[in-house]
Amino acid sequence: NAGAGTGKTKVLTERYIYILDHGNLEENKEVESIVAITFTKKATQEMKERIREEIKKRFSLGKRWIRYYRDMEKSNISTIHSFCGNILRDNPLAAGVDPMFTVLDQDEANLLLEDIILEEILESIEEDENIYKLVKIFNRDDLDKVVLEIKAIYNKIRTVGYTFEQVKEMTLDFITSVQISTEDIQYIKDSFLYLMDKSRKNSKVEKLKTDSIWLKFFEDKYGEEDLIPILEYLYDNIGTNSKETDRIESLKETINKVFLIKEKEYLWIYEGLFQILIKIDTKYSSSKDELGSLDYDDLQILVLRLLEDASIREKYQNIFKYIMVDEFQDTNELQKKIFYKLCSKDKPLDRNNLFVVGDPKQSIYGFRGADLQVFYQVMKDIESFSNEKTITLDKNFRTVDTIIKFVNSLFNKLMGARYISLKNHHVSKNKIDIEILEKEDLIAPINISEADYNTYYESRLIASRIKELVEEGGFNYGDFALLFRATTMDYIYEEELMEYGIPYYNSGGKGFYRGQEIIDLVNGLKAISNRYDTISTIGFLRSPMIGISDKTLYWILRHKENSILETLDKDIKYIQEDEKYKIKDAKKILKSLMVKKGLYGIYPLLIELLNNTYYIESLMLYHGGRQLVSNVYKFLELALDFDRNTSGSLEDFIDYIERLKDTDESQAKIQSEDADVVKLLTIHKSKGLQFPVVIIPQMSRGFNYQQPYILLNKNKGIGFKYDKKSPFYDKIKEDIKVIEDEENKRLLYVAMTRAEK
Repeated sequence: NAGAGTGKTKVLTERYIYILDHGNLEENKEVESIVAITFTKKATQEMKERIREEIKKRFSLGKRWIRYYRDMEKSNISTIHSFCGNILRDNPLAAGVDPMFTVLDQDEANLLLEDIILEEILESIEEDENIYKLVKIFNRDDLDKVVLEIKAIYNKIRTVGYTFEQVKEMTLDFITSVQISTEDIQYIKDSFLYLMDKSRKNSKVEKLKTDSIWLKFFEDKYGEEDLIPILEYLYDNIGTNSKETDRIESLKETINKVFLIKEKEYLWIYEGLFQILIKIDTKYSSSKDELGSLDYDDLQILVLRLLEDASIREKYQNIFKYIMVDEFQDTNELQKKIFYKLCSKDKPLDRNNLFVVGDPKQSIYGFRGADLQVFYQVMKDIESFSNEKTITLDKNFRTVDTIIKFVNSLFNKLMGARYISLKNHHVSKNKIDIEILEKEDLIAPINISEADYNTYYESRLIASRIKELVEEGGFNYGDFALLFRATTMDYIYEEELMEYGIPYYNSGGKGFYRGQEIIDLVNGLKAISNRYDTISTIGFLRSPMIGISDKTLYWILRHKENSILETLDKDIKYIQEDEKYKIKDAKKILKSLMVKKGLYGIYPLLIELLNNTYYIESLMLYHGGRQLVSNVYKFLELALDFDRNTSGSLEDFIDYIERLKDTDESQAKIQSEDADVVKLLTIHKSKGLQFPVVIIPQMSRGFNYQQPYILLNKNKGIGFKYDKKSPFYDKIKEDIKVIEDEENKRLLYVAMTRAEK
């Protein structure tokens, strides 16, 4: 606006903004008025023309962006499950679903599926001896644990979008195709001979030279049934040689390849397992049909089947001209197949309309079925078709430079070539940005495991440091967030925060059913339900509900006859008078509620138990009593919901609670998340959030590599752990361990990048 006065500039600016906002360009009038205001008489005609064209172009661009902005309201923006649900509701007849279907929440679906699996197992072991032998192989002392094993593989298969018949065919085809290669046998012999010459004397492998089992193998003097036992023996005697690690690894891989022949002996296991899975799937589907419900996997599986129909597929390809998927690193194979149906005509992604956004460094939902290989495969397909490279966003607007440098130096080593270094936007003005809390040479007291003591000590260390920083005046409690890998032990940290008088908010956790106040209530209910449940009755008597001393309990147990309840009638001379009054009250309460337990619901039974024992009043006397009482009221709500939704007995409610113990149930909330409180949450839940101070506990804790008895390879089928050495299962497990190691690194990355400037 060279030459224009301040007043004219203001008019120009306001008019220009108005035109861009409203897109009301009336021919050339607005342009000419702006050009007239903008230039002095000294401006050349050529300059005016150039600016005139530029203004026109910018008006046009502004109008186009305004249209895009307004059209956003018409876009279909949803989660994948909601997206699939809408498609099913549009096509209920073609999908074969109730038009008014509801979606089961995860807990409801789990309980329904577990009931069906248990029912099917019980029926099958009665009818089929092979199924009975199959269930025994799980080596579980509780059928409920077998149910969880079957449920795990059932859900895993569904997340890849295969039918159980397809996985059965894939698995059996792979196993029956396994053959012993003479080249592999020769390579094994040659490798052992090579290692015998290269290893030190008296090493395991060198001693094989004169071993009769080795000689039998080397000279081919064995039967086909002897091959696997011989190779297992030789495998265990390979030993180590730091100079020949590559050769040893290659030898082990070849032996494992030959081991696969062992799978043929156990083909009956796989056939029996698929027989059970297919029956479970049929019964589960029927039960959901009766309820008029679907689970979350159904939404996606049924939409994928719908899109097999060319007319339906074309209809939705026309509706959704462009598709953008956010957080694409968390997708699975089933979801990928749905997007490919919508974005492909003749070849994968040839509609050139798929746009994905994701950060592979933040892929941390493997336990929910997310498959990072899907992300990389889609990237490859997009680049292949479009001839365009992936756009990399490497500037971090959350964290200060000191933390970014630390993160880069660490993850360049941990993640290697696939790690793209971050650039910082903020420069630190803090005295310190990274602090390590540790205690060297920590010795656990006798009778306490080292791991438990380390957790206990660390929780105190963290609580005391938070208290110290807040009291120094530099921070508020609301600045702190504790990010956990898992919520298994977070209740210990809650206890220490409570002890230090630090207010906190736990957004998740599993601490609810582990709370002593909940254990006391369940013990009380079990004692009312079953007079012969000694452990629960003792727990009830010892709790603040009754408060009988350990010394008194000792004498009661010494004189116990048929049940603790009958023993309470005895006059035991070693028990003090004040304790006898407590025993009298306990006996009266138990006998009264035993009579009433079948007369009304669980909620009124609990209310009477609480009123007669003054339990809530007792809890208020404890440190952190407000939290304890809130948990009791939460338990009462569970009982009330149970009474409203079922006609179950007390025993049914106890079974229901036992099954809920492993679910992610946090303690009752007594603080708002927005209050000035320390936040406790998992790293998974912290995604998308940021905090002034991030604390990552349990950094020294090892990883749990335990796997279920049945594992899935999405290209070859399932492997079953039927023996100490189960070749197919062992191979899949080894591959999963590599994937989990990578995910654990990404989990740390997500936690470390939650800190804000």
